[in-house]
Formats: sequence, C-alpha cells, structure tokens
Amino acid sequence: MTVTFKVGETYAMGVRFTSCCTKTQATWSRILFFVGIFFFISDISTALNNVSVSIPSAVKRGDNAILICNYNLEYDNLYTVKWYRGRREFYRYTPKENPALKIFPASGGYTVDMTESNATHVFIRNPTSGKYSCEVSADAPSFDTFFVSGEMEVVELPTQRPVITGVHSRYRLGDIINGNCSSDFSKPAANLTWWINDMQVPPHSVRTFGIQRHFVENLESAVLEINFIVTLHHFIKGRLKLKCSARIYDIYVQEAEKLIEEDRPRILASGRSPELNIYPFDHLPSAEGFDEHNELYLTHNNNHPSAAARSELSRESQLLTATTAFVLITAINGFLKSTIEAIIQAAKGSHLQAASEKVENATENKIILQHCQINANGGELNKEYAEQIELLFTSGAHKTR
Repeated sequence: MTVTFKVGETYAMGVRFTSCCTKTQATWSRILFFVGIFFFISDISTALNNVSVSIPSAVKRGDNAILICNYNLEYDNLYTVKWYRGRREFYRYTPKENPALKIFPASGGYTVDMTESNATHVFIRNPTSGKYSCEVSADAPSFDTFFVSGEMEVVELPTQRPVITGVHSRYRLGDIINGNCSSDFSKPAANLTWWINDMQVPPHSVRTFGIQRHFVENLESAVLEINFIVTLHHFIKGRLKLKCSARIYDIYVQEAEKLIEEDRPRILASGRSPELNIYPFDHLPSAEGFDEHNELYLTHNNNHPSAAARSELSRESQLLTATTAFVLITAINGFLKSTIEAIIQAAKGSHLQAASEKVENATENKIILQHCQINANGGELNKEYAEQIELLFTSGAHKTR
C-alpha cells in the first residue's frame, strides 16, 4: 500500500512541529530563570544572619566581664565588628587592617584587655553599668549590617546577711507575729522574701516599705515586714522556722533564720528530765534534726497508733499528778488545822491563868487594907491615913487588871 502526502499538508505539519518545540523551550527557560533567581536570593539572604549578643546582666563591682557577639557569615566575609557603650564606640575589629584590633578611649574607668579579645569576644576590666551594643558588617558585595544590644549592671553587694528584728523566740497559738527583715547598703537594693517552714509567705501577710536611698554612699536599703496569726499548722514538732532571704540577680543570695518554739504548758512524766523539753532557738541556719515537712506531717503523726498511745499515757500522767496534788493538799490542811487548834488552846490557858493571878492579887490587897485600918491605940488608924492607903492599894489593883 502506498501512502502519499500532498505538499501543502507536509508543510502544515512541519509548521505545527516547529511551533510546539519553540513553546517547550520557552517554558524551560522560564523555569531555569526562576530557579536561578531563587538560589541567588537565598545566597544573598543567608550571607550574614543569626546575630546575637551574650552580655552578663550583672557583675560584682571590681569583677571583670566578657562580652560575646555571635554571628553566622555563611559564604560571606567579615568586614568589621564594633562595640559601643551607649553611643560611644570603644572597640573595633577589622580583619583586613593591621592591626586588626583598635581600642578607643572610654569614660567610666573601664578598660579592654586586647590579649583576651578577638572577633567575637571582648574582655573588659572594671566595667560600668550601661547599654552595650555589637555592630557586625559583612564585606562586599552585600555589606549587610546588624546591630544588637544588651544591658549590664554593676552591683554593690551588702556587707552582711539580712537581719530579722521584732520576732520573739516563743509564741502561743493565736498570737500575732510581727517583724521586719532588712538588707542594708547595696546597689541595687536586695529583693527580700519571707518563708515559713520553707514555704513562701503569701503576699497578704507581707508589706514592702519604700527603698531607702543613701545619697552619700550612693547605696540603697530594703525592708520587708511580716504579719500573721500563729495557728496550729504553723508548728512542726512544736517549732516554727521563720526565714528571710535576700537576692540580687543571680550573684548574691543570703538568708537569715529564726526558730520559734510553741509556748504552751508542758507536764513531765515521772523520771523524765526537764532538759528534754529544751529546744535550741535564736540561732542562724541549722536544720540538723529539724523536720522540713509541712503540716501534713502532723496529720500523719496524729493518726499513727504510737501517737494515740502517747496521748493516752499523757492523760494518765495528768490524772496521777492531779490525784497526788489533791492528797498532798488534804494532808497539809489536816496538819495545819490541828496545829492551829493547839495554838488556840494554849492561848486560852494562858489567858485564864493570868485572870486567876489578877483575882488573887486583888484579894491580898483587900486583906492588907483591912489590917491597916486597925490602930495600936484603939484598933483604928487615923481616917485620913487609912484613905491614903486604900487609894494606894486600889490603884495597884487597877494596874494589875
């Protein structure tokens, strides 16, 4: 079989084939163009990235500080790294220059140690508080620049631990504990926190006083008050641990403690030494032998059989003590009653004997008076002389009574 094509038909098919190839080439050209642009933009965008700084938030006065500037250049080259305090440049690193390190005069007394500094680290001696910034620039052709900052504060620490005042060593249930915790002479003022048995005191039980500023020393003091009513759950084994902590950033933490004993009557069993009831208190932190659990410890202990046995023994001891006291009081009353009656009887006997002696004296006086009234000449004395003698004996009898 023979297939024949007309000339016109062959030309039309060739035109259609050529047009189809041209469209395919144009499509692939566009795809390659956009892919090239994508990779070109990606290379440019990732030339310098991930710029950050590591600056200590606080350092003690007199200590040194290390400032770190982190960055990722990818396929680019570093042009320069600059450090600023505030708006003043104090350090520059340019790898293409000789020398690469440059230090500029800075106010505030701090200095840069060149031997410990490089493209990413800056070592500062005796730093001062302020805002520190790092500026990183990439080399040509991008010359991308990033600027990142951080704050640093130089801290003056207190010379002593916090002080607790106004808190006694013994309290009864229902008493009010009111005291102060103070931390003096620091910059900035310390953050104070109250703790009861290692649990932070809720805000409604504390009050913060205003920061006291000492302008001459350029230092500050802080005072935090605590005020709460003592309840049973505050005591663990008869004691309450009150603590105040002072904190300045993460470079200073100090504490002061006060151990408080529950003030309640204590009845000693026979053969038990009073010294066993003495608890150590009024000393700085010493948790040896002190149970740190919360009030759940009391609930668990009170439900234990041994606790019930001890409670029953305590009641029996109290009953025995009361009975002994009643017997002693009764015996003392009987002894005193018999003694008082004997004294009264002796007093009555002495009084009767004295009265009898008075009567006998009066009788003798009367007899003498009768004998004196008889005179030698006729049995009678002079009347006037007899009256005087009678008056004399009468007054004597009166005095005898």
